[in-house]
Amino acid sequence: MSGLHLADILNSGLGNYRQHHIMSYQQLRVCQHLQSCRTGQLGCQGMATAKWVQRQQEDLLPCRYFHLVFTLPHELNIIAHYNPNTLYQCLFKAAWQTLNKFAKRKRHGQLGMTSVLHTWGQNLSQHIHLHCLIPAGALEKTHWHEIEKSYLYPVKALSTVFRGKMLAALNECDSSFTKINMPTKWCVYSKACLTYSENLVSYLARYTRKGVMSESRLVRANKQTVSFKYRDYADNNRDKVMTLSCDEFLRRYLQHVLPKGFMRIRHYGFLANACRKRKLALIRSQESHIGKVEKLKTENVTLIPHWPCQHCKAGILRLIGVFQLYETTTKVERTS
Repeated sequence: MSGLHLADILNSGLGNYRQHHIMSYQQLRVCQHLQSCRTGQLGCQGMATAKWVQRQQEDLLPCRYFHLVFTLPHELNIIAHYNPNTLYQCLFKAAWQTLNKFAKRKRHGQLGMTSVLHTWGQNLSQHIHLHCLIPAGALEKTHWHEIEKSYLYPVKALSTVFRGKMLAALNECDSSFTKINMPTKWCVYSKACLTYSENLVSYLARYTRKGVMSESRLVRANKQTVSFKYRDYADNNRDKVMTLSCDEFLRRYLQHVLPKGFMRIRHYGFLANACRKRKLALIRSQESHIGKVEKLKTENVTLIPHWPCQHCKAGILRLIGVFQLYETTTKVERTS
């Protein structure tokens, strides 16, 4: 674990940053929580991730999963600066409408989707994209059937329809948005189909619970600069170190704070909150007809986060209390 924490950078550089930049109420609250939580020492994000993993194990279906990524062209980043709520709402809407259109065309029935908004790239620049995790099957009225292909739908066709759906959604909100000069080709990326295994929930958690920056990527920091590791996808995925001024680092980091109350993880189709419990029960009742699949093994899943003791450097700290974002009731146990 890195000895450097985001809270340390905020404590040393936030005062100067506020003298030169206007911060929203939500950005200020995020900074306050990071400074008080000190994620690296108290394991707050680890606890939230562990609880999410536990919940998702209950909802996981015994089938393969598709992982698609819908990416907005950088020309739309200007909208995110002035009206992020509208842009992000349109992105969720356009992605689901795109998949729905293909499902109807292929007569697949109703899909299920968990979608997760990411707004950042490896170097903390604006890179708005939506990770979509989709069970390889569909509900046609009350009948569940698996999708046997190794891919869900052709990505080139998905990209074309996604562009049209996104522009239509933006036009409904404000016709001036569509006047932005945009490329004709948009990007929808399909990752390899995920097999059903004990590692699947951990894989999903990596994308759904991932924050803007893991503290393990921080290399060094002082009042003037911050250095962090990043992966350069344009240069054969090489690992590199980037150094930014403290002001620029905070500016890049804080631009990814979402509007107040915005939900970055959403569920659609038969995984929608309103019907998920009922429809998952319906699907599972048909498991005998679609083949038995070995259940996830949970004995290797660590649900209680732990980290090295910052005091003695030898013991292990385990969080055994309950964590909430705004109210914290924690108890720390030291094991030497």
